[in-house]
Amino acid sequence: MRYRRWNYRLITAVAVIILLILSQLSFFAPVRDLTRRTIGAPARLFDGLTTKLTTTARVIFAISDLSRENATLQVQNSQLEAQLAKLNSVQGENDTLRQDLNFKNSRNDLKLVPADVLTFSPTGLYQSFTINRGTSDGIQANQAVVSNGFLIGKIHSVTTNTAEVWLITNRNLITPVVLTGSQTVGLLSGGIRGLVVENIPLDTKVAVGESVVTSSLEGIYPSGIAVGKVEQVISAKEDIFLTLRISTPVKLGDLTVVFVVVK
Repeated sequence: MRYRRWNYRLITAVAVIILLILSQLSFFAPVRDLTRRTIGAPARLFDGLTTKLTTTARVIFAISDLSRENATLQVQNSQLEAQLAKLNSVQGENDTLRQDLNFKNSRNDLKLVPADVLTFSPTGLYQSFTINRGTSDGIQANQAVVSNGFLIGKIHSVTTNTAEVWLITNRNLITPVVLTGSQTVGLLSGGIRGLVVENIPLDTKVAVGESVVTSSLEGIYPSGIAVGKVEQVISAKEDIFLTLRISTPVKLGDLTVVFVVVK
């Protein structure tokens, strides 16, 4: 049996050698080419699949990397936006305090007590708010309240440590004012029409953009505190008095710090 196996192996080896020798001859070229094509087609297919799989894997990894980078950039962008908002807020507060300081320096006759705005009224859309100053700080009813050098309201009621401020937009608050151009006195009030000045004589010459300041007519407000500017004459032709719409540069809904004019 061992002898036969050895013969089979020898015959197989000789046959392989003969085939290798014959494969190099020209008449064997068709067989050789057919063999190469038969073996080469699956190899090329496998190589193409490998290339596609490799490319797909690279794309997937690239998308994953981009997703991580995008998430990181979004976090960084949110942090930068938060920092920018904080800087803008600080800048706004600094501008307000600078204007209040300029107002204080220009009105040495007035004593100003700073106060923080605690809460706005839950009804009436910013018609009143509460501050953290009261009778213990010298605050009394009817004292003027200013911000950015402009009148924004007056003290309505007071407790020991807090006070309620009525804004000039409150329809229940009537404020005597003066048109700086004609020195005509009128009454400022708020309401649906916005800030308006009424009781101005018909023959008064009024200019759009004319400044309006407080009057000491009733002894409540110090005179000469800026209130706003004339925006429009809104009275009808048949009215016996002029009615003026007034604008103020102060954003009443954004107030955080105000000053009370203490007598």
